[in-house]
Amino acid sequence: MAGGWIGRCLVALGFALSVGAAAQVNSNEQGKPTVTPSEPPRAVSPGNSHVTVPLIDKPLTLADFEGMEPRAELRDRLAHVGGFIQNQPTDGAPATERTEVWLGRTNSALYVVFLCFDKHPELIRTHLARRENILNDDYVTVALDPFQDRRRGVEFQVNATGVQADASWTETSGADYSYDQVWDSDGKVTKKGWMALFAIPFRSLRFPANATTWGVVFWRNLPRNSENDWWPRVSANVTGMLSQEGTMHVPGMEGVEGSHNVQINPYVLGQNVHTLETLDPNDPKWTTRNAEATAGGEAKAVWKDAIVFDATINPDFSDVESDQPQFTVNQRYPVYFPELRPFFLENASYFSTPMNLLYTRNIVNPEFGGRVTGKVGHTNLGLLAIDDREPGETVEPDDPLYQHRAQAYVGRVSEDLGKGSSVGLMYTDEEFGGGWNRIGGVDLTWRADDHWTVLGQTVESSTKQSAMESNATIFPGEYGAGPASDIQVQRNGHAFNMFDEYQDISSGFTSTLGFFQTSNIRSDHLHSNYQWFPKKSLIQSFGLETNQNIAFDHAHNRVYHYSTFDPFWLLPRNIVLAPIGGQNSDTVGPQDGYAMPASQNFTENFGGVVARGQPWAQLNFNLQWLRSGNVNYNPPAGQTPFLMNQNTLQALVSVNPLKQLTMDNTYLLDRDFNAHTDAFVYESQTFRTKLNYQFTRALSARVIVEYDSTLANPVETSLARTKQVQTQALLTWLPHPGTVIYVGWNSDLQNYNHMLCDRVDGTCDPSQPILPRGPGYLNDGRQFFVKASYLLRF
Repeated sequence: MAGGWIGRCLVALGFALSVGAAAQVNSNEQGKPTVTPSEPPRAVSPGNSHVTVPLIDKPLTLADFEGMEPRAELRDRLAHVGGFIQNQPTDGAPATERTEVWLGRTNSALYVVFLCFDKHPELIRTHLARRENILNDDYVTVALDPFQDRRRGVEFQVNATGVQADASWTETSGADYSYDQVWDSDGKVTKKGWMALFAIPFRSLRFPANATTWGVVFWRNLPRNSENDWWPRVSANVTGMLSQEGTMHVPGMEGVEGSHNVQINPYVLGQNVHTLETLDPNDPKWTTRNAEATAGGEAKAVWKDAIVFDATINPDFSDVESDQPQFTVNQRYPVYFPELRPFFLENASYFSTPMNLLYTRNIVNPEFGGRVTGKVGHTNLGLLAIDDREPGETVEPDDPLYQHRAQAYVGRVSEDLGKGSSVGLMYTDEEFGGGWNRIGGVDLTWRADDHWTVLGQTVESSTKQSAMESNATIFPGEYGAGPASDIQVQRNGHAFNMFDEYQDISSGFTSTLGFFQTSNIRSDHLHSNYQWFPKKSLIQSFGLETNQNIAFDHAHNRVYHYSTFDPFWLLPRNIVLAPIGGQNSDTVGPQDGYAMPASQNFTENFGGVVARGQPWAQLNFNLQWLRSGNVNYNPPAGQTPFLMNQNTLQALVSVNPLKQLTMDNTYLLDRDFNAHTDAFVYESQTFRTKLNYQFTRALSARVIVEYDSTLANPVETSLARTKQVQTQALLTWLPHPGTVIYVGWNSDLQNYNHMLCDRVDGTCDPSQPILPRGPGYLNDGRQFFVKASYLLRF
């Protein structure tokens, strides 16, 4: 079994469980006096998917809905929606709790009020949290598709405490919470249930000029029942959400402007930094920068509600977010970490294709960048140009490419064809020191019907080495070129779901801007599940899942073969139980760089269990344990890989002991023994605790402490014994996206020898590694910073 298989298996299992077992997709301004409609709109019945939003003369507040009903003088002046329908856990059944939505608009904003009735208001799940940390609570969603293309939209979400979340939505990728807009919200728990208010300024939306019809979906999440209720009906038996959207009529929009605006978001940063520099292996040294100041920012302009122009100067992200821990020790292939930086996250869906040709974490240290994204008619456009100072900072001052910059250029265009189908082109180009990596190709999305979708892509790469006299290693040492292709077949439905992906990456293919685990491989990944929905039973659904990965190289050597089978059960409170078993094998040999006379296959059966759920409002857990096998990809010098017995545990537990306090805890364990001698090989552990206390919706304090260790047996592995303690403390004031003040502290301790290197005659021995491991801890980096930014909108 591959060391990286565990992560892939658990990702696949999580995908199946989320699809097959209750997936959860998930300013008081004064308007000008207006004239109310002469004929009040009628309430919308469950069978009618149209609603007309009337013009009102002043903004709505929750005070207008005391007693969970609108004031008498408002009742006939607002649009009303009811009759929500489940799609989980019982597709097509009436909602177990009544939900009503009331709508109105001024000349400057759309107002939506949810009245969420609940026979047990004491069981409502809500807490005062950081923005967008509400998906385990009771919450409601307004999804808007102003262009009515049924492909892209935006979601606005509020929990019962009034905490916001917002996301962009694409039918192929789902919700992207990097999307941030300025809008107002409120929430309140009552004796009859709870209420939520959305006040969404039109200037925070993009919509066609004078548009009078928008796509709309309303959605209520009821976690204690594992329930999602929708208007109009969004059937689990049909692919997509926007494909089933209702129609919201907004008459009289002439002269109402959307995001025809210019935004400028400057920031200033002051910091003290003390860190260990190791660029020169013969001279590791400390650097200290006190009272260092820098500035930068981003600017945005929207043209004709269709094209967005973004620019950035010296983007700085101040280490305010950190990666969620993963298994990273003894992995066969590189591990994927998601992007966290706001500039790269925004509108990332415009560059999304079946193969990941743009993995923006490969752009490490940019200074200037620009992006153009948008849609004109049926044509979607994305352009990105940005530099990267990192390649020129990884070589010594006497290198000819010292402080030179790489340039990255990405272009993407696609054309919508019919219902959910499209064809597109994509090109990426990274240039540095006379070398390059260029990739271009075509892709296709074909939605055959309500269930079946086919995606395909084929590309070609060309790669040339940078200046021969430089030690920069951004591109491979020789010229290379080669094709890559990918085809995916997806089947989505209420009971049966399937995903099959075939990928062929040639030995000459290289992507320095994308993410590919390896080249010279032909692989197929098949995942499927089928589930049943018993009536009048504690079990809401149960099913069977299979997962298979198989790969060969182009010389017909088998690379790996993983097979997984598991039954699963969904219970109330989003509890899922799934025992899992299967067989996995990896093949390694001289083609992988090992001194082996021939390829060798390592095979082992495995078993384990997955359990997740939210039994109480204060507890959310996800536990995964496997007893399996692994290959030692890091044998001692002169030895070859061998099979190990492996135990892994992944535990994620979130606790809310107080309404304002959230405690997220992660524990990872990977313990391995030689399968033939039972000798201990290595043990990797990670403990991570994140505490967040929310004083108000805008003001919060957060502390993260993470301990990582690897205990290794030098007789069995070349892995080093490591210990690391990372600490982050952050005070945040965030009144709305773009305007924020951070005060933070970051520190890193590792078990480095305080001498920094093995010394001979007072200097570092170049034949030995720098930063040898020692018995104690060395603080190799600490930072104190204050960052402030302010959003200006014109």
